[in-house]
Amino acid sequence: MIKWCSYCVRFLCECEPYDDCMISHGVCQACYQKALASGAPDKKSFQELKDFFRSMQLIAHSGNPAEVHSIIEESRRLHIPPMDLLLGILQPLLVEIGKLWASGAVTVATEHRFSALVGDLLAQIRIDSHGDARPVSPQLMLINAEENYHTLGLQIGEVYFMACDIPTLTVVPGLPIKEVMDLLDLHKPKAVGFSVALAPQMKQVWEVAERMQGLPDPPKHLLVGGAAVRKGLDSERSLWIHVCRQLTDVPPLLGESDPTRLVFAQERVSLESV
Repeated sequence: MIKWCSYCVRFLCECEPYDDCMISHGVCQACYQKALASGAPDKKSFQELKDFFRSMQLIAHSGNPAEVHSIIEESRRLHIPPMDLLLGILQPLLVEIGKLWASGAVTVATEHRFSALVGDLLAQIRIDSHGDARPVSPQLMLINAEENYHTLGLQIGEVYFMACDIPTLTVVPGLPIKEVMDLLDLHKPKAVGFSVALAPQMKQVWEVAERMQGLPDPPKHLLVGGAAVRKGLDSERSLWIHVCRQLTDVPPLLGESDPTRLVFAQERVSLESV
Protein backbone atom coordinates (compact mmCIF):
# COMPACT_ATOMS: atom_id res chain seq x y z
CA MET A 1 0.00 0.00 0.00
CA ILE A 2 1.17 3.53 -0.77
CA LYS A 3 0.52 6.39 1.63
CA TRP A 4 0.27 10.03 0.59
CA CYS A 5 -0.17 13.22 2.58
CA SER A 6 -3.26 14.86 1.13
CA TYR A 7 -2.30 18.37 2.21
CA CYS A 8 1.35 18.91 1.34
CA VAL A 9 0.88 16.39 -1.52
CA ARG A 10 3.82 14.14 -0.68
CA PHE A 11 4.56 10.45 -0.95
CA LEU A 12 5.10 9.22 2.61
CA CYS A 13 5.89 5.53 2.58
CA GLU A 14 4.93 2.03 1.52
CA CYS A 15 3.51 -0.45 3.99
CA GLU A 16 1.90 -3.88 4.14
CA PRO A 17 0.66 -5.36 1.92
CA TYR A 18 3.67 -4.53 -0.30
CA ASP A 19 2.27 -6.37 -3.32
CA ASP A 20 -0.81 -4.10 -3.36
CA CYS A 21 -0.21 -0.57 -4.63
CA MET A 22 -3.57 0.77 -3.47
CA ILE A 23 -3.26 4.43 -2.45
CA SER A 24 -4.32 5.61 0.99
CA HIS A 25 -4.62 9.32 1.73
CA GLY A 26 -4.02 10.80 5.14
CA VAL A 27 -1.79 13.50 6.58
CA CYS A 28 1.87 13.64 7.55
CA GLN A 29 2.74 14.60 11.11
CA ALA A 30 3.54 18.22 10.23
CA CYS A 31 0.24 18.77 8.39
CA TYR A 32 -1.65 16.93 11.11
CA GLN A 33 -0.38 19.42 13.68
CA LYS A 34 -1.33 22.34 11.40
CA ALA A 35 -4.81 20.87 10.94
CA LEU A 36 -5.28 20.61 14.70
CA ALA A 37 -4.14 24.21 15.15
CA SER A 38 -6.30 25.71 12.40
CA GLY A 39 -9.32 23.42 12.61
CA ALA A 40 -9.97 23.81 8.88
CA PRO A 41 -7.31 22.28 6.60
CA ASP A 42 -7.31 23.37 2.97
CA LYS A 43 -8.41 20.55 0.65
CA LYS A 44 -7.41 22.24 -2.61
CA SER A 45 -4.09 20.38 -2.91
CA PHE A 46 -5.83 17.06 -2.39
CA GLN A 47 -8.35 17.74 -5.15
CA GLU A 48 -5.61 18.77 -7.57
CA LEU A 49 -3.69 15.61 -6.74
CA LYS A 50 -6.80 13.51 -7.43
CA ASP A 51 -7.31 15.27 -10.77
CA PHE A 52 -3.68 14.73 -11.77
CA PHE A 53 -3.76 11.06 -10.76
CA ARG A 54 -6.98 10.51 -12.71
CA SER A 55 -5.49 12.18 -15.79
CA MET A 56 -2.49 9.83 -15.57
CA GLN A 57 -4.84 6.90 -15.01
CA LEU A 58 -6.72 7.81 -18.19
CA ILE A 59 -3.46 7.95 -20.14
CA ALA A 60 -2.49 4.53 -18.77
CA HIS A 61 -5.85 2.88 -19.51
CA SER A 62 -6.23 4.34 -22.99
CA GLY A 63 -2.69 3.80 -24.19
CA ASN A 64 -2.89 7.19 -25.90
CA PRO A 65 0.39 9.07 -26.41
CA ALA A 66 1.32 11.75 -23.90
CA GLU A 67 4.01 14.40 -23.77
CA VAL A 68 6.70 13.68 -21.18
CA HIS A 69 7.46 17.39 -20.85
CA SER A 70 3.80 18.24 -20.17
CA ILE A 71 3.48 15.59 -17.44
CA ILE A 72 6.64 16.75 -15.69
CA GLU A 73 5.62 20.41 -15.92
CA GLU A 74 2.19 19.68 -14.44
CA SER A 75 3.74 17.71 -11.58
CA ARG A 76 6.05 20.66 -10.90
CA ARG A 77 3.10 23.06 -10.91
CA LEU A 78 1.50 20.89 -8.24
CA HIS A 79 4.81 20.81 -6.32
CA ILE A 80 5.04 17.02 -6.62
CA PRO A 81 8.73 16.09 -6.23
CA PRO A 82 10.14 13.71 -8.87
CA MET A 83 10.43 10.76 -6.46
CA ASP A 84 6.84 11.26 -5.34
CA LEU A 85 5.76 11.18 -8.97
CA LEU A 86 7.67 7.93 -9.53
CA LEU A 87 6.81 6.07 -6.32
CA GLY A 88 3.40 7.45 -5.49
CA ILE A 89 1.78 7.82 -8.91
CA LEU A 90 3.61 5.97 -11.70
CA GLN A 91 4.45 2.89 -9.60
CA PRO A 92 0.83 2.11 -8.61
CA LEU A 93 -0.35 2.79 -12.16
CA LEU A 94 2.21 0.33 -13.54
CA VAL A 95 0.92 -2.31 -11.12
CA GLU A 96 -2.69 -1.49 -12.01
CA ILE A 97 -2.08 -1.74 -15.75
CA GLY A 98 -0.19 -4.99 -15.27
CA LYS A 99 -3.18 -6.49 -13.47
CA LEU A 100 -5.58 -5.20 -16.13
CA TRP A 101 -3.42 -6.75 -18.85
CA ALA A 102 -3.27 -10.07 -16.97
CA SER A 103 -7.09 -10.12 -16.74
CA GLY A 104 -7.52 -9.18 -20.40
CA ALA A 105 -9.07 -5.79 -19.63
CA VAL A 106 -6.39 -3.92 -21.62
CA THR A 107 -4.32 -5.01 -24.60
CA VAL A 108 -0.64 -5.87 -24.64
CA ALA A 109 -0.09 -2.81 -26.83
CA THR A 110 -1.72 -0.54 -24.23
CA GLU A 111 0.44 -1.98 -21.45
CA HIS A 112 3.58 -1.61 -23.58
CA ARG A 113 2.79 1.99 -24.50
CA PHE A 114 2.32 3.02 -20.90
CA SER A 115 5.48 1.19 -19.83
CA ALA A 116 7.37 3.01 -22.58
CA LEU A 117 5.97 6.35 -21.37
CA VAL A 118 7.10 5.60 -17.80
CA GLY A 119 10.52 4.68 -19.16
CA ASP A 120 10.74 8.03 -20.95
CA LEU A 121 9.63 9.87 -17.80
CA LEU A 122 12.25 8.00 -15.79
CA ALA A 123 14.98 8.93 -18.23
CA GLN A 124 14.02 12.61 -18.17
CA ILE A 125 13.75 12.73 -14.38
CA ARG A 126 17.15 11.09 -14.07
CA ILE A 127 18.76 13.60 -16.43
CA ASP A 128 17.06 16.54 -14.71
CA SER A 129 18.18 15.33 -11.29
CA HIS A 130 21.62 13.85 -11.84
CA GLY A 131 22.69 14.36 -15.45
CA ASP A 132 23.39 11.55 -17.89
CA ALA A 133 26.74 10.38 -16.47
CA ARG A 134 27.04 6.99 -14.77
CA PRO A 135 29.01 6.69 -11.52
CA VAL A 136 32.60 5.49 -11.98
CA SER A 137 32.72 3.97 -8.48
CA PRO A 138 29.17 2.85 -7.60
CA GLN A 139 28.43 2.01 -3.98
CA LEU A 140 25.41 0.00 -5.10
CA MET A 141 24.89 -2.21 -8.15
CA LEU A 142 21.37 -3.20 -9.17
CA ILE A 143 20.99 -6.25 -11.38
CA ASN A 144 18.01 -8.08 -12.79
CA ALA A 145 18.10 -11.76 -11.91
CA GLU A 146 18.61 -13.82 -15.04
CA GLU A 147 15.32 -14.30 -16.96
CA ASN A 148 13.71 -11.34 -15.19
CA TYR A 149 12.96 -8.90 -18.00
CA HIS A 150 11.00 -6.34 -15.96
CA THR A 151 13.40 -3.41 -15.89
CA LEU A 152 11.34 -0.40 -14.79
CA GLY A 153 11.43 -1.30 -11.10
CA LEU A 154 15.22 -1.31 -11.03
CA GLN A 155 15.38 1.94 -12.98
CA ILE A 156 13.02 3.60 -10.50
CA GLY A 157 15.23 2.22 -7.74
CA GLU A 158 18.32 3.74 -9.35
CA VAL A 159 16.78 7.23 -9.42
CA TYR A 160 15.62 6.82 -5.81
CA PHE A 161 19.02 5.71 -4.52
CA MET A 162 20.77 8.50 -6.40
CA ALA A 163 18.42 10.89 -4.58
CA CYS A 164 19.72 9.30 -1.35
CA ASP A 165 23.28 10.23 -2.47
CA ILE A 166 24.12 6.58 -3.13
CA PRO A 167 26.10 6.28 -6.41
CA THR A 168 24.22 3.50 -8.20
CA LEU A 169 24.86 1.51 -11.35
CA THR A 170 21.94 -0.42 -12.85
CA VAL A 171 22.46 -3.32 -15.23
CA VAL A 172 19.46 -4.53 -17.24
CA PRO A 173 18.35 -7.02 -18.42
CA GLY A 174 19.71 -10.00 -16.46
CA LEU A 175 23.23 -11.35 -16.90
CA PRO A 176 24.88 -14.78 -16.65
CA ILE A 177 26.67 -15.55 -13.38
CA LYS A 178 30.18 -15.04 -14.78
CA GLU A 179 29.38 -11.56 -16.08
CA VAL A 180 27.82 -10.61 -12.74
CA MET A 181 30.95 -11.72 -10.88
CA ASP A 182 33.20 -9.86 -13.33
CA LEU A 183 31.24 -6.64 -12.71
CA LEU A 184 31.45 -7.06 -8.93
CA ASP A 185 35.18 -7.65 -9.15
CA LEU A 186 35.63 -4.61 -11.41
CA HIS A 187 33.51 -2.05 -9.54
CA LYS A 188 33.83 -3.38 -5.96
CA PRO A 189 30.48 -1.93 -4.78
CA LYS A 190 29.51 -1.81 -1.13
CA ALA A 191 26.28 -3.66 -1.98
CA VAL A 192 24.67 -5.53 -4.86
CA GLY A 193 20.92 -5.86 -5.26
CA PHE A 194 18.92 -8.32 -7.37
CA SER A 195 15.39 -7.89 -8.68
CA VAL A 196 13.52 -11.20 -8.63
CA ALA A 197 10.18 -11.56 -10.40
CA LEU A 198 9.65 -15.30 -9.80
CA ALA A 199 10.87 -17.61 -7.03
CA PRO A 200 13.05 -19.83 -9.30
CA GLN A 201 15.15 -16.77 -10.16
CA MET A 202 16.51 -16.87 -6.58
CA LYS A 203 18.81 -19.68 -7.76
CA GLN A 204 21.14 -17.11 -9.31
CA VAL A 205 21.11 -14.96 -6.14
CA TRP A 206 22.14 -17.95 -4.00
CA GLU A 207 24.93 -18.82 -6.44
CA VAL A 208 26.23 -15.24 -6.42
CA ALA A 209 26.11 -15.30 -2.61
CA GLU A 210 28.36 -18.37 -2.61
CA ARG A 211 30.80 -17.10 -5.26
CA MET A 212 31.13 -13.66 -3.67
CA GLN A 213 33.16 -15.24 -0.87
CA GLY A 214 35.94 -15.86 -3.38
CA LEU A 215 36.29 -12.20 -4.41
CA PRO A 216 39.24 -10.25 -2.96
CA ASP A 217 36.94 -7.36 -1.99
CA PRO A 218 33.34 -8.67 -2.00
CA PRO A 219 30.27 -6.48 -1.42
CA LYS A 220 29.30 -6.22 2.23
CA HIS A 221 25.59 -6.58 1.47
CA LEU A 222 23.61 -8.72 -0.94
CA LEU A 223 20.06 -7.43 -1.38
CA VAL A 224 17.06 -9.03 -3.03
CA GLY A 225 13.80 -7.36 -3.96
CA GLY A 226 11.25 -7.30 -6.75
CA ALA A 227 7.79 -8.65 -7.41
CA ALA A 228 8.42 -12.07 -5.87
CA VAL A 229 9.72 -10.52 -2.65
CA ARG A 230 6.79 -8.12 -2.40
CA LYS A 231 4.49 -11.13 -2.56
CA GLY A 232 6.18 -12.72 0.42
CA LEU A 233 9.21 -14.63 -0.92
CA ASP A 234 11.91 -14.97 1.73
CA SER A 235 15.52 -16.14 1.55
CA GLU A 236 15.72 -19.15 3.81
CA ARG A 237 18.96 -20.43 2.26
CA SER A 238 21.19 -17.56 3.43
CA LEU A 239 20.42 -15.51 6.48
CA TRP A 240 22.77 -12.68 5.48
CA ILE A 241 20.91 -11.93 2.25
CA HIS A 242 18.84 -8.82 2.99
CA VAL A 243 15.24 -9.19 1.80
CA CYS A 244 14.02 -5.69 0.89
CA ARG A 245 10.28 -5.28 0.45
CA GLN A 246 10.49 -1.55 -0.21
CA LEU A 247 13.15 0.90 -1.39
CA THR A 248 13.41 2.57 2.01
CA ASP A 249 14.87 -0.66 3.46
CA VAL A 250 18.15 -0.08 1.61
CA PRO A 251 19.66 3.34 2.58
CA PRO A 252 20.09 2.47 6.29
CA LEU A 253 22.17 -0.57 5.29
CA LEU A 254 24.55 1.75 3.44
CA GLY A 255 24.62 4.40 6.14
CA GLU A 256 22.37 6.81 4.25
CA SER A 257 19.02 8.36 5.13
CA ASP A 258 15.80 8.20 3.17
CA PRO A 259 14.82 11.53 1.50
CA THR A 260 11.09 10.93 1.94
CA ARG A 261 9.10 11.58 5.09
CA LEU A 262 8.08 8.35 6.78
CA VAL A 263 5.96 9.55 9.72
CA PHE A 264 2.29 9.03 9.00
CA ALA A 265 -0.31 10.48 11.36
CA GLN A 266 -3.26 8.46 12.55
CA GLU A 267 -5.97 8.35 9.93
CA ARG A 268 -8.50 10.30 11.97
CA VAL A 269 -8.00 13.12 9.47
CA SER A 270 -7.71 10.84 6.44
CA LEU A 271 -9.59 11.68 3.27
CA GLU A 272 -11.20 9.53 0.65
CA SER A 273 -8.95 7.36 -1.51
CA VAL A 274 -8.33 8.24 -5.15
